[in-house]
Amino acid sequence: MSESDSPQQEHIDVLLLTALPNFVMNGLQALYELHDHHHITDPAAFTRVRAMVGGDETTIDAKLLATYPNVEIITIMGTQLDKIDVKAARSRGIPVTYTPEHSPHDVADLAFGLMINASRKITQADRFVRNLDWVEGEFPLTKTFSGLRLGLVGMGDLGRALAARASGFQLKVSYHDSESDASCDLPFVKSITDLASQVDFLVLGKTTPAPQGPLINQAVLDALGSKGYLINVGHASWVDQAALIKTLQSKRIGGAALDVFPQAPKVAPEFKSLQNVLLTPHIACATQESRLAMGELLLANLHAHFQDRPLLTPWP
Repeated sequence: MSESDSPQQEHIDVLLLTALPNFVMNGLQALYELHDHHHITDPAAFTRVRAMVGGDETTIDAKLLATYPNVEIITIMGTQLDKIDVKAARSRGIPVTYTPEHSPHDVADLAFGLMINASRKITQADRFVRNLDWVEGEFPLTKTFSGLRLGLVGMGDLGRALAARASGFQLKVSYHDSESDASCDLPFVKSITDLASQVDFLVLGKTTPAPQGPLINQAVLDALGSKGYLINVGHASWVDQAALIKTLQSKRIGGAALDVFPQAPKVAPEFKSLQNVLLTPHIACATQESRLAMGELLLANLHAHFQDRPLLTPWP
């Protein structure tokens, strides 16, 4: 990051709400007076703080904002702002920035890994070998992955990355979004329920939050059916978790793979007891390359604000 990209003001107080990677911390400490939210020892800092920073798990409500009356900007290193009262921030004229996926390819790679695992039972096969079950007999036959039907919920950068990979596996791809994309020649399906009824894998990869309630409810899960799999590398709030647990328990869908959870890092205990769901700890974009780009974007948004330049990625 060049010197011209850094703020020229001295002693700008910034509140750190959650842990961030070391290189981001170093960038913040080099240019700002950084305060840990949980260990503020200077009472005067409450009125000096002009920015809040944190990661995906950051929680900011109206009460916290009221504690820091001079906050000018909130910058988040992450894509999920479900725990941030954006409305309360905007009512005070406080912009909120985030770091949209810099590498949709990382997310697409994981989604395909989850789908292949669902089809070929790779994790189950690993346990089969480790538990010495192989000496008792052969591993059950699995399902051919190539040529299956893939339904994409969302046709943004991630949807296109998924579609590009699908061609290599001869998957039959169709998609649903708020409206048809004229630049996309894949079949468009107006209803998520209809899309679910037509595919083997339903992948949630929208890049903006659902406008009202869960996208995946009981009707969608019923449409997906006993041979269908739900793959969520998007947002936990897009899925009715209670309905999904109930459906998995009754084996009314083939299975699910989840990388996001409503109360992460806490995960509903029902999921842990089920064999037809694969759980990963929000690692879709957790690569070194992606984290570096996201951290640099957080810093760039913060610098832009204090230099009176346009923000790079304000929350939509």
